[in-house]
Amino acid sequence: MLDIRKESQSTTNGYHWSALLIMLLGSILLEPLFGSSFAIELTSLALIELTLVGAIFFSLKDLRFRLIGAIVTLIWFGCSLAAMLNGHLNGVVTLISTGMIIAAPIMTFRALLARDQGDFETLIGGVFGYLLLAVVWAMFYSHMIRWQPGSIEFVGDHDLWTSMVYFSLVTLTSLGYGDILPIHPLARIAAGLQAVVGVLYIAVMIGSIVGNYRIEKFETEEKEGEGK
Repeated sequence: MLDIRKESQSTTNGYHWSALLIMLLGSILLEPLFGSSFAIELTSLALIELTLVGAIFFSLKDLRFRLIGAIVTLIWFGCSLAAMLNGHLNGVVTLISTGMIIAAPIMTFRALLARDQGDFETLIGGVFGYLLLAVVWAMFYSHMIRWQPGSIEFVGDHDLWTSMVYFSLVTLTSLGYGDILPIHPLARIAAGLQAVVGVLYIAVMIGSIVGNYRIEKFETEEKEGEGK
């Protein structure tokens, strides 16, 4: 446990959580703000993949694993681009994407939970982790619709990715307007699990981070008071 904490603290210095949060927000907001086009889709794809790989990359200390991550990123982006252009390599893209969307949250939560010191950047990491859950589930829903058309029903001719991010956000927060409905049994179970995970994340992860942040702030103020 001590080794994990040391590794986590060595990799959570600096402002990388803030950088990852900015990239993640960019991938979410690009299409709603600027409309759907190939350039926007390509930029969103690049931001999402960089964000997921970055979450894994900054949680790893070994340079060999970081190098492997960089190579996997290049392969993933190349296959995704080929799938966008001509529809080939969809199976490879789905396989790599599945691995990434599972690994990124796990590594992020591991880094956040292992850190026993609370600071503002760790709070930013908590916000990033919460939005990362929404994006990961949105990717899952998007792949499900491509694999099983009609598994999620929504009204209007809206962009798929934007619609799935919206559906994922309202599900994660247990808001649920009801304008997008999961139809396939797997989609219904996934939506239910996402709502549960969203509640648990706020209670466990954010509660732990805020608790550590308040304790460290109190200890800092106490030391400053003793020094006067």
